[in-house]
Amino acid sequence: MKKILLTSACLLTLTACSTPSQNQLENKLKQTQSQQKAKEEKVKTKTFSSAASADVVTKIKVYYLKDKVTAFSFIHEKEIPEEEKDKSREELADYYQEDMESSPYFEAISKAKGIELKVRISADKKTVRQFVTFDLSKMDVDEVASALGVTDQKGTLFEKLKDKPEDFFKAIEEQGLTEEE
Repeated sequence: MKKILLTSACLLTLTACSTPSQNQLENKLKQTQSQQKAKEEKVKTKTFSSAASADVVTKIKVYYLKDKVTAFSFIHEKEIPEEEKDKSREELADYYQEDMESSPYFEAISKAKGIELKVRISADKKTVRQFVTFDLSKMDVDEVASALGVTDQKGTLFEKLKDKPEDFFKAIEEQGLTEEE
């Protein structure tokens, strides 16, 4: 009986001694996780637009962190003519994809890494959006400019991509685009 009581007392003592250290480990783990979350900054977006005509809008959507632009998209949005609205969304997407591919810049853009081209047709088939997205984690600014045929970046948006996001936003606004709310 004494052995059982002694064993029980030892187990209780060991359990009592290990509980605080287990709590300390859990606290350290939680603390480390919260520090990692603080380090992982959420990507924010801003969209700027300008109406080229009554039925065409040009947009630039910027993805950014506190200190750098991570990606941006050129978006060409236009109304679908009435005579094309009887086509399926897939047929319209194919048609506008071909339209995008007929651009003189398409060959250079489509070969570059970090560039994504896509077409989106609205559910009501009223508008089409053609996207060219540049992922700056997969390519650098010089590659983006080169893909678009820009040889001298001085005084262009590409020069401002190397600066803080606010500088890039200002340069976009100087091009006549306004920030969307």
